[in-house]
Amino acid sequence: MNPLEMINENVDVAMIFSRKTGAVPRKMSYRGREILFTRLGMRHPTRQGLRMIHVFDMSDGANDYRLEFDAENLSWKLISMIPGDLL
Repeated sequence: MNPLEMINENVDVAMIFSRKTGAVPRKMSYRGREILFTRLGMRHPTRQGLRMIHVFDMSDGANDYRLEFDAENLSWKLISMIPGDLL
């Protein structure tokens, strides 16, 4: 059984900046809920054609989320989620 839920929806994200981690997502608004991130798993830039996409793996302590930031359109997309109650 694959616990990964594919979502692919645009979301609103608030960022924070620190000298240690740079700019990272702090919270996200998804389907009327505000999700506060507590951990950064991994972050890496990638390309989709000519577009630069920044991928962030985040956690709220219960669930894990994969977010993509499109640097050309300045938009965020929630790609997937792994619910914590399945682990």
